[in-house]
Amino acid sequence: MSVNVLVVAGNVGADMEIRVTPAGKSIGKFNIASTSGWGDNKKTSWITCKMFNDRAEKLAPFIKKGVLLTVTGSIDVEEWEKEGVKYKQVCCIVNDIQLPRSEGANSLAAPQAAPQAAPQAAPQASDFDDSDIPF
Repeated sequence: MSVNVLVVAGNVGADMEIRVTPAGKSIGKFNIASTSGWGDNKKTSWITCKMFNDRAEKLAPFIKKGVLLTVTGSIDVEEWEKEGVKYKQVCCIVNDIQLPRSEGANSLAAPQAAPQAAPQAAPQASDFDDSDIPF
């Protein structure tokens, strides 16, 4: 038994590109930057992701540069030859995708900055009274 599952979370590097094959099949392609490690060992890997047909066309307006996504899919190795040179590319065939949601709405939208809480002033020593202490 083998398991072929890839889960990647990261920011989209560029807007999703849609290509249409001569047979009329739509192929959506985008890259996600996945960062691992920390300090001098920090590394960013670019994962190529693909989606097909209606799904790619419907999600293309939401897969934009900089959007934080989590995708789940299967690993696929594409091989081709061009001008006598053989190439290989590992990509993720997307099965599931988590897009950001706008606050208070069920529609998909680009992520927005989270509101920052107003800083609270630290209590002053004169605000306390010995009678406030329960023991």
